[in-house]
Amino acid sequence: MGKKFEPTFSQMAAYMDTIKRTDSHFSYLLACDCMMFEYTGLPETIDHFYLEQYLNLSGIAAIGKVGKELYAAPFASRNGQLDQYGLGIDCTAFVPNGESIRGEIGKDVAVIYNNTNHTPQTDIFFDTQFFTEIDKSTNSNILFARIAPIFTAADDKTKEQIKSVIENVIAGNLETVVSENLLDMFGLQAGTENVKILDVFQHPERVQYVQYLSQLFDVVMRRHFSRRGLSIKTPTKAAQQSTDEIHGMDSVSWFYPLNKLQARRDGVKMVNDVFGTSITVDFSEIWKQEFSAYQLRLLQSDVQAEKDVQETETETESETEVNENDVDV
Repeated sequence: MGKKFEPTFSQMAAYMDTIKRTDSHFSYLLACDCMMFEYTGLPETIDHFYLEQYLNLSGIAAIGKVGKELYAAPFASRNGQLDQYGLGIDCTAFVPNGESIRGEIGKDVAVIYNNTNHTPQTDIFFDTQFFTEIDKSTNSNILFARIAPIFTAADDKTKEQIKSVIENVIAGNLETVVSENLLDMFGLQAGTENVKILDVFQHPERVQYVQYLSQLFDVVMRRHFSRRGLSIKTPTKAAQQSTDEIHGMDSVSWFYPLNKLQARRDGVKMVNDVFGTSITVDFSEIWKQEFSAYQLRLLQSDVQAEKDVQETETETESETEVNENDVDV
């Protein structure tokens, strides 16, 4: 039998570091998505944030009665006889406390979808991985830049002297160099065999890499939230990029948020029809403001376009009159 693999402490630490970074980014992105919509009229047994988690993570939430109370459950399964679209007309789902929701959809149970494709919010997972990898790369470059150059010493005494100087500098203490070896190390005297500098990490390039990674992080963040209709202002943009070009993708950015809103409204209507509730759903305040700003930009664009057309027509008419009044000599 082969030797059993046992991870080293550094490998375990690196793994835990990755897990913590992943959890941090995932929690942030999921919390933001759970703030996209607000509900009115939800029963006390259905929490808005848990309902949004169910929809974003599983793509579907089943609403049904457990006893006399309404509950929501994720990962609902459609089964039984198929309708004309190949979807089961019955539903089975389990509330996290183990209670079950079962029945015919539209009669005993209502379902709400995350979008019209009935799919979960998978880009949260992918962008979380991207952010985690950028973080790890940034951290590695910072660490390598911090420890460059590496000092090599021919004896323990010189090694301890180097260590003492570096520790004092890191701590912010003033340091006086009295050792000839250290003087040589800092280039104040030429030639020594006791101390050498090994600069394998190219410190300036490492700092530049960190800047690139920081810009990449901003680009991914902007891309993530632009898919949700939000305009993220970052200090970096493409060269010669105008304000019109920056807002040129607004219409595309609002396709998906409006799709998600429609899917929730359809689901809420089913809940109201089945259980006689009066639940409503709409964008939250942040998204309402952004959507209003988008609509205002559309209106301003239409007004400007109409104005440009009128000015063009006026110029054309003026040119025509001038041509008609020309007399050949």
